[in-house]
Amino acid sequence: MWNNISGSIPREIGSITPLKLLLLNGNKLTGPLPEELGYLPNLNRLQIDENQISGPLPTSFANLTSIEALSSVSTFCEISDHLQLGTCSLIDNNNLSGNLPPEFSELPNLRILQLDNNNFNGTTIPASYSKMSKLVKLSLRNCSLQGPIPDLSRIP
Repeated sequence: MWNNISGSIPREIGSITPLKLLLLNGNKLTGPLPEELGYLPNLNRLQIDENQISGPLPTSFANLTSIEALSSVSTFCEISDHLQLGTCSLIDNNNLSGNLPPEFSELPNLRILQLDNNNFNGTTIPASYSKMSKLVKLSLRNCSLQGPIPDLSRIP
């Protein structure tokens, strides 16, 4: 924990359209991720890991077309020089639940999908993830997933 900011992320944050960076990691934030976060056209880095966020991942995150990574802080630090990532979304180590959004497969620049240490209990990996043409890392550790792994052989 770096701060003790608590409560939920306000929906009104979606009205700040020039927002490029939103760094809220290492706090005591709770509640669901507001759908409005996915409608910030200039957002290129979203960092909310290491909180107590719960609920499903908003499908509106499929609108974050500048995002290249949905991953953890340590992963971002380890590979940022190699991939020259300018944008990042960090959302692991929370208590997210529900289904993995198939819409993530529509993110054109997504290279890293890492949602470790969440609670997607009983959900499966969407078959549409096989269409992620730029994906170089898929990490879904400790998420209570079930079912088969889709055919990912089409990912270069």
